[in-house]
Formats: sequence, C-alpha cells, structure tokens
Amino acid sequence: MATYVIPKNLGKVRIAKGVAHRWMVWNGKQGRGEFSVVCRTRQQAEEVAKIINNKQHDGKIEVLFGPP
Repeated sequence: MATYVIPKNLGKVRIAKGVAHRWMVWNGKQGRGEFSVVCRTRQQAEEVAKIINNKQHDGKIEVLFGPP
C-alpha cells in the first residue's frame, strides 16, 4: 500500500493514463507542481479523485497498488 501526501494548493485532479497504460489521478501540471497517484483500475482512480476533489482526506491518502 502506498501513502501519498497531498499538498494544500493542489487544485482539481482528473483521471489520466500514464506510462505503461496505468490509470492515474493527475493535477494536470508538469514539473515542480506535478502531483500524481498511480492506481490499479479506472474505478479505483475515480474513487481517489472523488476523495481528493471533495477534500475528504487528512492531507494524505493510502492507495493499494499492484496487479489487479
């Protein structure tokens, strides 16, 4: 299980396909302000994005990652 620290000035996140066609939650930035969470499935990515966008977290989130 991976733990991601969520920055305060993140903004809205969206779902994208990353390297090796992995689903990820991404804030649309590149470089220093980039934030991404790699997920197992699209459904998991939608759940993570909903939690982050609705601010239902304590500044960090745990995501299970591995073979589906």
